[in-house]
Amino acid sequence: MLPLFYTTLILLYDHVSCSRPNIVLMMADDLGWGDVAPNNPNIKYTPNIAELAAQGIRYTDYHSAASVCTPSRAGLLTGRLAQRTGVIKNFVIDSTGGLPLTERTMADYLKSVGYKTGIIGKWHLGHTQKYHPLSRGFDYYFGLPYSNDMGCLRNANDIYNIKINPVCGENRLWNISLPLYENRKIIEQPVDLITLTQRYAEKAQEFMSSAIEERKPFFLYIPMTHVHVPLSFFKRNTGNNFVDTVIEMDQYVGKVTNFLKQNNLVENTIVMFTSDNGPWEYKCDLAGTSSPYLGQWQKTVGEGGSSSKMTTWEGGHRVPFIVSWPGTIPTGQVRGDLVSALDVLPTLAKITNFTLPDDREFDGFPLPFLVPPQGTRTIFHPDYEFSEVWAVRHGRYKVYYATYPDHDCENKFGTGFLYHNPALVFDLETDIAESTPLKWQEVPESLYQKIEVLKKGLRDSVTKGFTSVASYDTDPSVAPCCNRDNPYCYCEA
Repeated sequence: MLPLFYTTLILLYDHVSCSRPNIVLMMADDLGWGDVAPNNPNIKYTPNIAELAAQGIRYTDYHSAASVCTPSRAGLLTGRLAQRTGVIKNFVIDSTGGLPLTERTMADYLKSVGYKTGIIGKWHLGHTQKYHPLSRGFDYYFGLPYSNDMGCLRNANDIYNIKINPVCGENRLWNISLPLYENRKIIEQPVDLITLTQRYAEKAQEFMSSAIEERKPFFLYIPMTHVHVPLSFFKRNTGNNFVDTVIEMDQYVGKVTNFLKQNNLVENTIVMFTSDNGPWEYKCDLAGTSSPYLGQWQKTVGEGGSSSKMTTWEGGHRVPFIVSWPGTIPTGQVRGDLVSALDVLPTLAKITNFTLPDDREFDGFPLPFLVPPQGTRTIFHPDYEFSEVWAVRHGRYKVYYATYPDHDCENKFGTGFLYHNPALVFDLETDIAESTPLKWQEVPESLYQKIEVLKKGLRDSVTKGFTSVASYDTDPSVAPCCNRDNPYCYCEA
């Protein structure tokens, strides 16, 4: 017999087919597990995110779909691993491709059941016309086509970065300025990053207001600029540029949730907050923290390098995750279930009654607040630019067939890519810092065999099942530019 809570949710499904809840999905950029108050008692400056957690469920063992921007976003929106979508690395400013057109997005599915769909923020899944958000299920778009360090800026006096000089004409990486889109039009190039968050908040409120006027449920996807470098914000004089950025991010969250309160939408709106991957350690004091998930083995035996973003260490993909839906799910609950960004799509499918196609495999499950977990969960952690899965989580155990770092703050890369035979096994219930792998005699006898069977099952389903191919071709002529008469594509707002 199911517990009363799950029985209540089952009865709810009959109701939502007539009155579907609004959905707000907020995803920070490069935010670490330890960068927000609900996860870190030392953080005192994220009250709005803390309130969101108090009104819902905070998952402490949630993992992004990948440990870098584009593959993570593709996994979240499709519910499929990179091995299936073909999206294994980032698209760049002159990429001709994007998320393959054979893949359907969360916005596609929700639009099919009557939702008004909008994205406000960073897309990074292709910017040419057929890969543009308006071609991928969204009714409205306001934001950047890719990361905020992928383009030069007119004035960088109040913008904080290291290792890259963002000023046009002095920049060693980008000679085209960073554009801001509204729908299919570039409305500002280069974008004013200092005022961008305020405009994002205003556009979010306008979008939700328009859905209310149209009497439609809305899906608002908010992939934030925060806290990706270059950091930009209205100065708050905390003496710490990263903290100022996090404060601005939290206030942005508050502006969205306050709108819901003011319009009596709180109990009819699911709000989710997460991050695309862990912190970019290479950026030193302009990056956050994945503590206590430190990948300590990499720092010691692996002789240094980052164990956060762009790696399969816990700090690369274990990120904050909060779900709030007052009146429907428990409040103030903390859960340690092993869950993933790949679970968001099947969760929303169950709540809103859209049907996932049966011609392809999906890699997630409805979140445990909807469906009681069954058995031991396994999560595959895809590697950046590799087609193989070198790290697998199975219950309490993390198994590494290979390890590698990214560059750390001191530009160290340690021993680089290392194969492991037998695989390294960490018990995350007793060693969350991944400091000391289990001795072979401590590894459960059947674990290696189970993981091999699971990996083979994934390989077979990818080989035999529905997969897509992403194009990573480039052509300088497709780089977004509103004024090709200007060497940096400057145009006025």
